[in-house]
Amino acid sequence: MKLFAIFHLNLMFSSIPEESRMEVIERCYWPLLNLIEKHDFPLGIEASGITLEIIKDLAPEWIEKFKELLKNDKAELIGSGYAQIIGPLVPASVNKANLRIGKNVCNEILETTPRIALVNEQAWSAGLVEHYINAGYEGVFMDYDNPARFSGWDDHIQHFPQRVSGIDDESIPVLWSRSMVFQKLQRFAHKELELSEYIEYVESLGTESGWLPVYGNDAEIFDFRPQRYKTEAVQEADSEWSLLLLAFKALQNRKHTFHLPSKVLNDLDHPLGGNKLSLCSAQQPVPVKKQSKYNITRWAVSGRNDFYINSLCRAVAAKLDQIIDSCPETEQKWRELCFCWSSDFRTHITKERYAEAIQKLTNIAEESSAIVEEPLFKVEGDTVAMRGRKLNVETPSVSITLNTAKGLAIHKASFASHNRYPSFGTLGHGYFKDIDLGADFFSGHIIMEGPGIPKDTDLAKITPRIKKTSEFTTISCTMNLYQGSLDKAVRIYRDKQQIDVLYKFSLNEPPRGFMRLGHVTLLTGTMNPDKLFYATSNGGKRETHFLKDCTFDHSDHVSFLVSSSQALGMTDSTVILGGEERALEISPMVKEHAFIGMIKCQQATPSPFVRVFFSMQEMDETSLQTSCEGSNYIFSTGFSIKPYMEDKF
Repeated sequence: MKLFAIFHLNLMFSSIPEESRMEVIERCYWPLLNLIEKHDFPLGIEASGITLEIIKDLAPEWIEKFKELLKNDKAELIGSGYAQIIGPLVPASVNKANLRIGKNVCNEILETTPRIALVNEQAWSAGLVEHYINAGYEGVFMDYDNPARFSGWDDHIQHFPQRVSGIDDESIPVLWSRSMVFQKLQRFAHKELELSEYIEYVESLGTESGWLPVYGNDAEIFDFRPQRYKTEAVQEADSEWSLLLLAFKALQNRKHTFHLPSKVLNDLDHPLGGNKLSLCSAQQPVPVKKQSKYNITRWAVSGRNDFYINSLCRAVAAKLDQIIDSCPETEQKWRELCFCWSSDFRTHITKERYAEAIQKLTNIAEESSAIVEEPLFKVEGDTVAMRGRKLNVETPSVSITLNTAKGLAIHKASFASHNRYPSFGTLGHGYFKDIDLGADFFSGHIIMEGPGIPKDTDLAKITPRIKKTSEFTTISCTMNLYQGSLDKAVRIYRDKQQIDVLYKFSLNEPPRGFMRLGHVTLLTGTMNPDKLFYATSNGGKRETHFLKDCTFDHSDHVSFLVSSSQALGMTDSTVILGGEERALEISPMVKEHAFIGMIKCQQATPSPFVRVFFSMQEMDETSLQTSCEGSNYIFSTGFSIKPYMEDKF
């Protein structure tokens, strides 16, 4: 078998205190170089620009040794970015800056230009292809197992380099990472497997003339424990790096050969290589490494209030995007923003390092005059005397019916350019024949749910108030929630095809669990089911996924602890949802609000069930909400819904 391995170095690792960084270099990074120099194993080493800067400051002799090994072709530098950023969660301009600055740092410190890039946390989207190509990369290292779940690929695909598609028919070669394969090596090093069991597993994979990545993950987990989990493998007296050496030598003794990672690219012209593939699907728009509990929500809307820091980062990026002239001062601000967007500040970060990062981000925001705004509205106007539960409002541009028995849920809504055909609203109990869909499915509502508290929604009977201006009509109300209260308004424009749904939360404490809002349920009864689709941007240009024959729910919980399994990065702050007859454009009213989108699609009779909703908070093992000082949580946001006007689907 032809083998290769890539070790990921990250001194920004969330659970590593700054005072332990030298220990990591001594216990993890030097033994890695010894594997290469003393035992002649050609290995790939990936490190962000920040990590290289830290190593250069703390251990310049390590940098010199690594440069020597690179010069002699004994090791290979695998590229990354300046920071370990989750590409599908940041705007395109940030991805461009991160890759650009990362390559510059590699050239400055190591005098080397990497050919291959490791995809951070193996979080992928088609929109990233353009960025890697423009940054000069010849290939990427990306997880195979998760994209393969929905692909129908032949088994041989995993053993050879292929090409992954972008948005505009561009593509870039891919070397495969294999989560379970690198986890097996970790288990052997942690004495959870015998050597014979490990070798038997590797050889059972049968690559024939193809390639196997025996490793493609963190270097810091060997001979070092960050004490993140109580269940971490016990560190034995025997060096885990010596066990890695034992495993590598055992493979070598059985006539399996190790190669530098870029050698894999030589097989792009192999009869079984070079196929053009899409790694994303409607069910899984952003594949990530390892099991489903490890998905992009952990860096988007969990951690220590990821929603807030991601929103502030977006606000800073928007200000930097407005600067046309490039100069060292601007590049430095991009560098600082990339630092603040590091994935490790969004997971198990220590309290001290989190506070330091927030202060740095706050300083950048102040220097850039960037703030996270909130839409302003009041519950005001005349009280509406209701005879029934439906309230109709019609303007030259919009028709809408609201349900006052369900907290101003949208019963149906239509736009003039859609010939007044209702495009979204409520599918009532009994519409679907399937008993699993035997409920009411509303639009415009919220759902908050967490451990130890009742489920909170705004689907309650309210007394509406109405106010009309020359620009729009606003229907508003106030209602009690278990966790506090909610002001809600639906704004219907007169001369603009737009509906706004606004929320102001006044909660007793930061919410626990997940927090989803802005539900839009598509009325698919008069739409061609084969042409239904959604589209959004995940770190690059807008990508489209069709829903024909699809059944999935991005919000499906993975376990009691992990509340969802997939999401849309929504980095252009828009989701398009609909079909060939008509489609909707749904956007946060404040573009910088860093919501992620979730789609639910189920094939059903008489028509498919399709809806989108937006999350500002999910739950997983990283969740530790610190969103406000004191005990109260007050926050306003909202969504605009318009007809999608481009005729390209």
